[in-house]
Amino acid sequence: FLTMTTTSVATEERLSTLLASNNFSVASYLNTALDNAEEEEVQRRMAELALQLQLQTQSCHEDIGRIGAELQAILPRCATDIGRVGVGLDGIRQDASQLLDECAQLQNEEVSSSLETLSTLHALRSNLSHTQDILKAAATWDSTLQSIAPLLAQQNLPEAVSALAQLESGERALRGMPSGKAERQDALEKIRHQVQVLLQPQLKHALQNMHSRLAPLQQCVSLYSSLDKMDVLQREYITNRPTAMHKSWFAYRQGEDSLITWLPTWYDAVLSLLTEERRQSLAVFGPDLAPQMIGKVVGECFRPILGSFRTRLETLFSPDGVSTTGDGSLESICGLYEATLQFLSLAYETVAGGWHDVADATSINGSTVYIEIADVFTQIASPFARYQKSLPRLEKMHSNMSQTLIKKDIQQSVGAITAPSVVVLQDTTEKLKGLAPYVFPIGEAAMARLELMTGGYQVRKSLSTIDGILSNHAGELAIAIRTLSAAMDANKLADAFDDQHVSCALEILKVVGLYQSSLKGFEGKTRERMAVLQQRKISYELQEKETIEKAKSFLLPDALSVVEIDSILTKAALEDGDDEPDTLHRLSGEDSVLFPESIDAVERLKRSCQTLVFDVCSAVPRKHLANMSSMPCWTSSANDLDLYGTLPQAYITQVGEHMLALVEALDPFASSVESLAIANEVMGGVRAVAIQPWRDLLSATGVTNESIVESLMKGSELNDYVNSGFEDEDDLDDEGQDEAEKAQHAFCNQWLDVVGLAVTGRLLERIMRIPRLTPKGCEHLKVDLDYLVNVLAALGVSGHPHPLVNHVAEMSKLDATVLKDLIENRDRSTPLVGALGAIEERFALMRGVSMN
Repeated sequence: FLTMTTTSVATEERLSTLLASNNFSVASYLNTALDNAEEEEVQRRMAELALQLQLQTQSCHEDIGRIGAELQAILPRCATDIGRVGVGLDGIRQDASQLLDECAQLQNEEVSSSLETLSTLHALRSNLSHTQDILKAAATWDSTLQSIAPLLAQQNLPEAVSALAQLESGERALRGMPSGKAERQDALEKIRHQVQVLLQPQLKHALQNMHSRLAPLQQCVSLYSSLDKMDVLQREYITNRPTAMHKSWFAYRQGEDSLITWLPTWYDAVLSLLTEERRQSLAVFGPDLAPQMIGKVVGECFRPILGSFRTRLETLFSPDGVSTTGDGSLESICGLYEATLQFLSLAYETVAGGWHDVADATSINGSTVYIEIADVFTQIASPFARYQKSLPRLEKMHSNMSQTLIKKDIQQSVGAITAPSVVVLQDTTEKLKGLAPYVFPIGEAAMARLELMTGGYQVRKSLSTIDGILSNHAGELAIAIRTLSAAMDANKLADAFDDQHVSCALEILKVVGLYQSSLKGFEGKTRERMAVLQQRKISYELQEKETIEKAKSFLLPDALSVVEIDSILTKAALEDGDDEPDTLHRLSGEDSVLFPESIDAVERLKRSCQTLVFDVCSAVPRKHLANMSSMPCWTSSANDLDLYGTLPQAYITQVGEHMLALVEALDPFASSVESLAIANEVMGGVRAVAIQPWRDLLSATGVTNESIVESLMKGSELNDYVNSGFEDEDDLDDEGQDEAEKAQHAFCNQWLDVVGLAVTGRLLERIMRIPRLTPKGCEHLKVDLDYLVNVLAALGVSGHPHPLVNHVAEMSKLDATVLKDLIENRDRSTPLVGALGAIEERFALMRGVSMN
């Protein structure tokens, strides 16, 4: 009982001393209180401690109250005393002023000798102090050296380290002595090695049990610090700290669970370790080293596994674009990269929080911590660097797989067409309209991956890849529409022609309209993303510049977002091959062309759609004009039936009736405001589909200058040289119409203009290929052309009928001599008028008029 009482009293004294100490910690207090306690006594002892602490706390509160009351009573007296002292100080100040005045005269004479005396005394004091240190070191060297061996034998490492520190101090003091320097240094090195050998097992034991007890590890820190070997302890600590994380990593088997599912759970375990490390580092290493230790532990969690990490990513989806597991893709890599960014953002909060915990007590500035964290994070994300650098190529391969399926659907939509029926045309058009914008979700996903994996660096290569994806899709649509157009035989279509054919063909304009609208929207969103990436790069570069130039005043951010972490990683991986500095600024401008190949592909698709509509609308005239040149009527002679007059022939009446019926066929589509709005966006340059007959016309007359084809087709410049028979008048039909009706009328007139030009050009070309014209044949031709002139005039389309139609009709009735004079007097000063002369000469040759 007496022994237990003595032990209890000694424990209470140590606890009281510890409570009053500046080195108090909860862990040390509990360890002292529970030392030697049996397991069944722990709960009782804890209750006693709680009661004692409560009583001591209450006593402290009472003492504080008593002291406060005493201070309140003392303060008035202190104020009075201060006033009296102030009066006394004023008197002393006056006396001091007088003394200074009296001493001023003597000061110049005495100051030199006083300084010499002070200098001598200071040197004497320094020499005596140095001599004392040398004598003390020399006197205690042997005894201290001899005391270490027994301490090491007893494994009393704290005392041995203290003695070693005393020897090192003595060795520094004795360095100026003439002999024994090498022996002293050898002795110190030997003892230091012996102490380290004895400390190593203790350190390993402390590291193995640091999860349950920190006191042994704290003692090791103190001993290693005394030996100036903290680097050794830190290296051992950092290597051992994430051992459990490494075991968990290498225990994973890819067949059991997908890496995409498993990796975030492993990241969560690492974050838990870092949270615990933030508390433990501060308790073990103190405020000066704790922030660095947390960052180094983060790096050590990944250092041994980076090779394995890289291999697992390549197994999932190789940077060469091959998936060896069957379930991996570029999307899988991007998902893992995004999970890594989220982990690094949370890890940064823990590391930065550890620095902020001790910001006032540590000598490490925020700039140093930020740079070290950035370096560690770059190493952690290094397995993704190859994917970032190869993104354009990988994106192309990845998107091609998706596009292959769309391509098959497009090909199947037109592959089985055998007859140009309305049902087939309508079904094909609906399928193509549905497939037209299908590529843009693929483009948006590719743009999201570009933003994630490049962060605004090397964007031109990735944009070029996306441009290729979009343009390939437009190209496939154009091929499909050309295939559809080729499948519709003109003769079969003419025989089965119906107004519904025109309506279905016009619907094909929506294919290119929807695609072009989607492309504009996608391009606008891309410009916005380029502006965001530009601002993101600027912000990061400013922060990086501030980190370097204002290192001492740099305030470490409390947190970094996923975007900010991504900026660090993408710059490290892609900065070397980056575009020009102002690339993002130029790409975000309204006048920038982000997808030039796609724009060119849209123009080709637009032309294909316009050609299909034109082929349908002009199928009937093309059929009836095809064999017109070889009709026997052109070489026929007059007969008795001519007494009843000459009527337009069947081929031209078929053409005229079709042109008049085309107005009604175009109207249903044009009456839809939505359809009309889409179609009007792609009507630019539609006249180009009608130009081929006019090329053939020049070829039939022997003119090789194709630069005048458009001028000849337009015909307005010919009005000064021929009698057109009609003059364009302002369209009075638009008066009283609203905007929708005007748009509807303009759309119909556009197509009537195109078909009318094509019919006119083809008719003139066919006429130029008639071998011979008799007077009766000229009469038939005159009647046919007059009929067409009246039909085209009835349509009320500007520019119709074409001046050449009436001019050829006029030449059909001219006397041979008049025609010859007209041709010979023709002014051929311009290529266009020269072509007119060639047409006139060819017509004269057909009539048998001899020319010089």
